[in-house]
Amino acid sequence: MLRKILFICWCCLFSGLLWAFDLTELQNQLQRPQNIKGDFTQQRFLRGTNKPIIAQGQFVLVPKAGLLWQMKKPFADTMRVRKSGIDQLNANNKWIASKQSASAQKNQVKLFLDLLAGQTNGIQSQFTMQLQGTAQNWKLQLQPKSVLMKQIFTRIDIQGDESVKKIVLSEVQGDRTEITFSALKINTALNRFEQNAVLP
Repeated sequence: MLRKILFICWCCLFSGLLWAFDLTELQNQLQRPQNIKGDFTQQRFLRGTNKPIIAQGQFVLVPKAGLLWQMKKPFADTMRVRKSGIDQLNANNKWIASKQSASAQKNQVKLFLDLLAGQTNGIQSQFTMQLQGTAQNWKLQLQPKSVLMKQIFTRIDIQGDESVKKIVLSEVQGDRTEITFSALKINTALNRFEQNAVLP
């Protein structure tokens, strides 16, 4: 499930203007940043439980290129998502390709690359999208309509102001994952490891 959640985190990392905020403006906002860095806190609520499983770490997002996802707690785990798929960093600091089903991975990679790049037309083939609010206080709800996404999610809720603050993924089996983003930095220099991990 971590890989599915990781893909979702390519979503929406900016919004901007004040009034008459629509999907076209949201798409334009998502395509602006050259890169985004920040912290994440992920809480996973399993069906029938109130105490979440908590994970924390840092991420680096380069739109149209890839995502670096570095979990620090409860244990260290580093992954990256690029057009070629998902890789995990092993103990020898080598990137190892995910063993996820090729066909499922292809569909999910396309979806979340669309989210990353703000390509709402691609997203709309998989989800019904409802946007409300202004660029300073907006909410985006995704209702799955493709067979694949209906097998995984009941809905996805995203909210933010000038940046995404929270993503909630509600799954078919009753589990729920909440991801919050903080300490965001826009268009800062990438170090060598980040460049090698994310850029093609």
